[in-house]
Amino acid sequence: MTKNTNEDIISENLKYIGLSLTKIPTFLSKTIAFEYQPRKEIEDNYKVYQYIPISKIKILLTPCNRLNTIQEKYSKASSISNYLDSKTESNILKHTTFLKMLSQVEIAKIEEIEKEQKKLQIKEPFLIKYQRNYLWQIYYSDIADTYFMLVPTEDLDYSAFFYLLKKQLEIKKTKKEEYIFVPISCEEYSRKYLKKSQMEDLEKYMWQLTKNWITTYEVYDKDGDMSLHIIGKMTVYEKMESEYKIILNTKEEAEKFYKFIKALFILETELPHYYRFKPKINAKGILEFEYQSKKITYDKLMELLTKEYEHAKKEIESLQKKQKILEKDFEDRKQEAYQKEQEYLGKERLIATYLECRKTFLGKVKYFLKAKKAKKGQNKIKNENERNQKKENRIEQMETIKFAKKEYYTIEDILQIYKVLDEKIQNAKNLELDIKAQNQKIKSLTKKIENASLYLSEIDKHEKSIFDFWKFANKDEQILLQAPEEENENIGKLEKVFDDKEDFEEMAVLIDKKQRKQLTKEQTNSMFIAQTDLLSLLKGAKKDEDFEESLQKLKEEAQKERNLFNQENFDLFGNVSEDRTKVQVLGGKKHRESQKDKLKILDITKNLNIEEYKEKILTILMNLQEIMRKASSPVSLPLYCVQEEPKQEDMQIFYIRPEEAIKQKEQTKEINLYRINLKRQMPVIYFTNGMYYDNDNKTLPLGMHVTSKCLVNLKDYELVLNKKEDFRMLKIEEETKITTTKVNIYEYEIKKKGE
Repeated sequence: MTKNTNEDIISENLKYIGLSLTKIPTFLSKTIAFEYQPRKEIEDNYKVYQYIPISKIKILLTPCNRLNTIQEKYSKASSISNYLDSKTESNILKHTTFLKMLSQVEIAKIEEIEKEQKKLQIKEPFLIKYQRNYLWQIYYSDIADTYFMLVPTEDLDYSAFFYLLKKQLEIKKTKKEEYIFVPISCEEYSRKYLKKSQMEDLEKYMWQLTKNWITTYEVYDKDGDMSLHIIGKMTVYEKMESEYKIILNTKEEAEKFYKFIKALFILETELPHYYRFKPKINAKGILEFEYQSKKITYDKLMELLTKEYEHAKKEIESLQKKQKILEKDFEDRKQEAYQKEQEYLGKERLIATYLECRKTFLGKVKYFLKAKKAKKGQNKIKNENERNQKKENRIEQMETIKFAKKEYYTIEDILQIYKVLDEKIQNAKNLELDIKAQNQKIKSLTKKIENASLYLSEIDKHEKSIFDFWKFANKDEQILLQAPEEENENIGKLEKVFDDKEDFEEMAVLIDKKQRKQLTKEQTNSMFIAQTDLLSLLKGAKKDEDFEESLQKLKEEAQKERNLFNQENFDLFGNVSEDRTKVQVLGGKKHRESQKDKLKILDITKNLNIEEYKEKILTILMNLQEIMRKASSPVSLPLYCVQEEPKQEDMQIFYIRPEEAIKQKEQTKEINLYRINLKRQMPVIYFTNGMYYDNDNKTLPLGMHVTSKCLVNLKDYELVLNKKEDFRMLKIEEETKITTTKVNIYEYEIKKKGE
């Protein structure tokens, strides 16, 4: 078969496009002249998408590539008529370029664009931008009110250009207008709905609320009506992200949405301890917000502000009452502490006098003679000074707060009343701390008084005679005043919170290294079998029919994979499936190891009978039980499953990464995701790389690059439902077709049975 020449390809492509170079249509032979002023500060960007009538687009070709600046591309551009003209000497080179482009274009690519544009006529893409949108180098001249396409001749893909040319030729014949959905290059927002500053603020507000930046597009339909499409990403659960969309069809909708988002932003940033608005994706992939598990909209915002103002008002009134009680309690504690302090100081002075007098002979005599007289009035501590002492006027005059009664409250009202509420809460906390300090002071003084009283009573025992006192005062060892014991609060040991994005790789390497040392090849083979569809067969006693059915399926699978039964009853290579020259990549690292195969591990042959098969399964089960007795998790971490509700049984498959668990049922519209919070040292085996490869050559990388699966033993533990929540994830099946999956999360805490 002879290859097609360039002439043949050009002829075929011209026929497909419907263009005759000998009889060029009038609308293509005319030179295009119009003004366009490219903006220097703006390069090619795609903020604006429109449905444009194909016949209204002028075509210019430029000897550049699409990465050149718009100024350079436009300054060198020429009308398509110059490239179709083969008679004028100055256009010969341009015509040759056109023929070269024609010979390089693929009809299949033009057909792909045609198919794509047919879909876009029904509905614009969910994410607005679409694959290969960069091929449409279409601009708008507001001076001439003209759309034009700049075709870079130095590019390699000309399918968009020839599709447009083909369609323009068809429209001239059929007299029936058609549209294309394309981005308008270098076009700024029209600002019909929101000002530039508002658009910039909106990006900032959405980042605060969703922790991701947004992209905003102006989209025009075939009637020229505009809508704003906001596309972004948000974290739906843990660190799982999903796309979302917001559509604003009118100026009123845009202004309402801007005010709504601005209000949420101000409340969340100014009052972060009170307000946290939760973004959620609805069934249509549109972003919504919740506050206290209830959907909140612009229309419900006034109602919410009123409710929040009344709530804050009640809290303030309650705190004012509480503050009065705390102030009285504080004054009582303060007075009691003052009395204790005076009592202790009196005893301290007596002890200090004794210690000073015992230093000399005359001092001892003097203290002994005066002691009895002093003792008579010792217990009569006068409190007149304390009673007459002017109390410190600590009780604050409770200001009478005047709460404005309005039909609707503003953000300013909320900020002001919550500022007052913060002050009242802080005052109450300060009083509680002061009371706690006074209680501690009273406790300390009480202990000091007790110790001082014991000290003085010991001295008092020896004051019956001068000789006994003299002997006591001359002793070198004296009783000591005991200091009160300090109370130390027990501080629990903090445990690092596991983060599957940050900690997974490091943990996986350590676990894989440990398991390779602890487990034999037979045990890792058993673990490999446990993560297959044979796990249900390993969970307890089964009927003979179950084993027969399982064995039959394995034999059929072996028949398809190996096709050896007609020749031999065994696998010639065993576990050596590849030679040493075969190199594979796992986790970005090369290795020369063979992947495990359940058929080879179980040694499935044509002659394998049911009794032998049952014995193999029993051996695997015993291996798993032995492994589980020794296994333990080095960290506390959450695990996930979707296949069934977790039960208290010996073996269950879980995933460390929730997104990997969800993939098992991602085709369903609703998923129940079960989460268990595994505690440190609980029995679990991780499916590391060593569980999937034999590592005979010792080249297998460490880690968990195949999966985040693990096998958990819950037999001796009880699951307690902690909380339930849900979220939606967006899935884009095609550019114009999206689906959402609702994920219900059931979170369980684990505790030992009987605790």
